Amino acid sequence: MRKYLVIIFAIIALIAMVSISMHFLRTVTMVVFRPDTDVTSSPEYNFSSFAGTVWKTKTRMALADLKQYTGKHDLRLLVPKYFDPTHPDYTPAHDMQIITVLPVGTRLRIERLMQNNGNWGGVYVTATLLDAANPQKTVYLDAMLLESNRFASKGPTTSTNWGVEPEFLEK
Repeated sequence: MRKYLVIIFAIIALIAMVSISMHFLRTVTMVVFRPDTDVTSSPEYNFSSFAGTVWKTKTRMALADLKQYTGKHDLRLLVPKYFDPTHPDYTPAHDMQIITVLPVGTRLRIERLMQNNGNWGGVYVTATLLDAANPQKTVYLDAMLLESNRFASKGPTTSTNWGVEPEFLEK
């Protein structure tokens, strides 16, 4: 009889530990994957005057579905390096599906600066496609489309000014 009681208590303890572990995992998941924050108007980032500007592509760009580390799918506007196999520095993105290749002259409007609240913690820029087959579609801009600054840096800089990379975009 005592042997059965020990087994029953062990099973109850195991169930309690699993329940506590599941609660902990749900809590951690909510913290790690909380929604990103719109920091477009935050003076810290100096982005508000850049928001709303309209630009045209100078090269072909790809609209691609990229799977993020969270499992979420994002629409990204990519420079040729990431989708064109004839590009000398071709580096295809992992978990990417090209939706369409946009022609030179496609217009886009810079919309928001978003602070990632997940493991990465950086900022990213969203834009709206104005001329594409799917007009008014919000996309995430490839960092290569932006001039380097201390928030979106391709190297050491102290600049807080936002702009586009003239190799890819123009007024």
